[in-house]
Amino acid sequence: MVDWTDDRIGALSDSGLKNLLANAERKSVDDLVARCRAELEKRNVSKPRKASSKARSGLKDFEHEMSLQLAVVGRRMAEKYDLSEETAKVKSAGVKGFRAHKLVGSDGHAKLGGLQRAGFVAIDRYISYRRCSDIVSLGVFLPKDQDISEHRFFVIAPQEVLDGGKPVDAIRDNHGQKQSADSALMFDDLEAAADAFDKVLARIAA
Repeated sequence: MVDWTDDRIGALSDSGLKNLLANAERKSVDDLVARCRAELEKRNVSKPRKASSKARSGLKDFEHEMSLQLAVVGRRMAEKYDLSEETAKVKSAGVKGFRAHKLVGSDGHAKLGGLQRAGFVAIDRYISYRRCSDIVSLGVFLPKDQDISEHRFFVIAPQEVLDGGKPVDAIRDNHGQKQSADSALMFDDLEAAADAFDKVLARIAA
């Protein structure tokens, strides 16, 4: 039988230590069980705490809330303008390769943006509408490793329908990814962004 000294226990890998603890518990070797548990506890205390499941949970909660709020704006706009896929198809007849946009995702929330899907940013959620060749979108954006307070809202649309719009790449990092239109406006709050989105929709969907 192996003489399990403290030094020998301390030299085990985490998985080896857990296996030893399981065997000791099965054989009811109480002294060895106690020393294995003490070593595991010592290792857990010395390990750096992962920043945070709490922070990740907070980020997910924020993303969920923003997705809901963007969807609410979308429904408000859909009551004001005809943003149905059917109408978009009729109004865009003859446009080669036209595909109507669903205003929101299939779950009724804002859609997941390509930059978040590819892992470039922490949050990229948006709603969008397309008619003919014009694509307009309203979204929330948060770069990676930034505090939630650093999020911003964007309206992206063709330059001819977005007053004061600037090149999208000039006001945020798109990591080389092609965007749906050539200009954008950035906002600190959703209502101001929603107003700008409303004005754009009035030009292409009224």
